[in-house]
Order: sequence, then C-alpha cells, then structure tokens
Amino acid sequence: LSQQVHELRRKVGAFVNHEKVQILIILLISINGIMMGIATFNFVEDNEKVSKAFDTVDNIFLYIFTVELFLQFVYHGLKLFLDGWLVFDFVIIILSFTLASVQVIRAFRIFRALRLVTRIKALRNLVEAMFDVMPRMAAIWGLLGLMFYIFAVMFTQLFNDLQYAEYNYFVRLDNSFFSLFQIMTLDAWADVSRQVVEEYKFAWLPILMFVIISAFVVVNLIIAVLCEAISTLEGEEKARIMGGGDVGGGESEEENASINNNKATAHEVMLAEELATLKERFDQMEEMHRQTTKAIVFLTQQLKSRQFRFESSSSSSSMGDYEKNDTSTSSFDC
Repeated sequence: LSQQVHELRRKVGAFVNHEKVQILIILLISINGIMMGIATFNFVEDNEKVSKAFDTVDNIFLYIFTVELFLQFVYHGLKLFLDGWLVFDFVIIILSFTLASVQVIRAFRIFRALRLVTRIKALRNLVEAMFDVMPRMAAIWGLLGLMFYIFAVMFTQLFNDLQYAEYNYFVRLDNSFFSLFQIMTLDAWADVSRQVVEEYKFAWLPILMFVIISAFVVVNLIIAVLCEAISTLEGEEKARIMGGGDVGGGESEEENASINNNKATAHEVMLAEELATLKERFDQMEEMHRQTTKAIVFLTQQLKSRQFRFESSSSSSSMGDYEKNDTSTSSFDC
C-alpha cells in the first residue's frame, strides 16, 4: 500500500510540476492579476452585474489555485511548509476563503502575482542574487539610518518653529523623519528648502549637505547592489557552464562532449541576454546618478544666488533709509 501511495504522489508531482501545467498556472496568475487591476475601475465597481461577473471569475481562479495547492500538498506532504512561496500562497488562499467578506483581505489577493517570480528563471536568479548580497549591505543601511537620525534631531531643534511655511515640516521628530525622506527622494525638496530658508537664512547649508549625502548614499547603494548581483549571477552561470563542459575520450564520450558543448552554448546565450539586460539597467542608473548630480549643483547655485540677491536688496534698502534720514536732518538744520 505504501508503494502505491508513493507512486500516486510521484505521478501527482509529475503532473502538477509539468512544464505545460506550470505555464498554464503562470498564464492564469497573469490573467487573474490583470483582472484584479481592471476591477478597480469605476465601470466595474458601479455596475453590479459586471462586478458580480468579475467576482465569479475571481472565485474560479481561486478554486483553480486551491486545486493546484492541494496537488502540491499531496506531492510534498508536510514539506510544503518548508517552501516560503507555497506557504505564502497557502495563507493567501486560506484567508481568501475564510475572510472573503473583508475588503482589506481581498485586496491582498493581488500578492498571488508574486508567484511569477518563482516561475520565471531570470527573475528568480536576480532576486536570489540580490538577496545574497543584501546582508553585506547592512553596514550601509546602518549608516543611512544613523545619518537620518542625526539630521532629524538637528532639524527638529533648529527649524521646529516655522511660522510662515505651508507646513511645519520639522515640528516633531516623526515629522522631521518624513520630511527628510521626502527631501532624500528629491520630491519637491526645493520648495521645502525655500520655505525654510525664508525664515532661517542659514538653512540652505544643512539641507544641501543632507541632499548631497543622502542622494549619493542611496544611488550608490542601488548601483552597488546591482553590480554585486550581476557579478554573482555571472559567477554562478559560468560555474554551471564550466561544470557541464567536461569531456573525455572515446567515441561515446565525444558525443557527450558535443551535447555538453551545445548545452554550454545555450547557457552562454542565456547568460549574455541576462547580462545585457542588467547592464542596460545599470547604465540607466548611472545616467540618473549624473542627472541628479547636475540638478543638485544647479539648485545649489540658484539658492546661493537667491540668498545673495536677498542680502543685496536688504543692504540697498538700509542705505536708502539712511540717506533719507540724513537728508531730513540737513533740511532741519538749515
């Protein structure tokens, strides 16, 4: 009996993990994700019939994914709970059934689309490579967090009493953290800076220091992660290619060598395509880095010029008031 059960589990695993079945699951996941996006439009939400049709189709997708997960459970047994992606899908499906009436839980069903990452080799390799190098970036993340905390405390103590600004950006520490994050992302940071500089003339210096440091740290962090991921991916692919290229002597061994060479060529083509894609993304990040640097330099010059014009106009108005007072005094003496 145990042998029959083992044979049944093997057949179920061969079926559910068959390439065509997996392609079908990928297609269904994609269609389900697209339909969830379309269901957010008003013409679906406002029309009861269309909304019910979308819900019915979504339930059909849910039943299909449930059957697929059940077959995975039959094949893996309790080892299914050792696979993070299958556990995540298990939790989402269980919550989809038990809390179907709760809109918040229903919204999280879109995370089923993340299963595409485990089904597409290029995405899986890239994610795995990036996760491998992320622990090495802990020091950089720590430095970034320390820098945020230092500037947040400093800005809260210096600029917590903005009277004429549109919003009191640094009234509390949590507000300072949020405002600094906005400045780091360069989202309307110049407008925030001008409002602060209007009340605190020296504010341009610490703000520019934070922008330059944070922008360089974040951009270099992304570039470093991508470079490390590319090198890791390249090393693994080269190791696979070299591992499959051993040849020996004899007639049959020459045939095996020819097959291995063909496999190595196919791996090289795939590697070249993946590296070309990653190199293109890396070049885009470098171009963004250059554009950010140019923008920071230009805005720094603009802020300095604005401050110089403000000081010049202030000194000119002071001189004019002094001349008027001197003229009135002379007239009185006469």
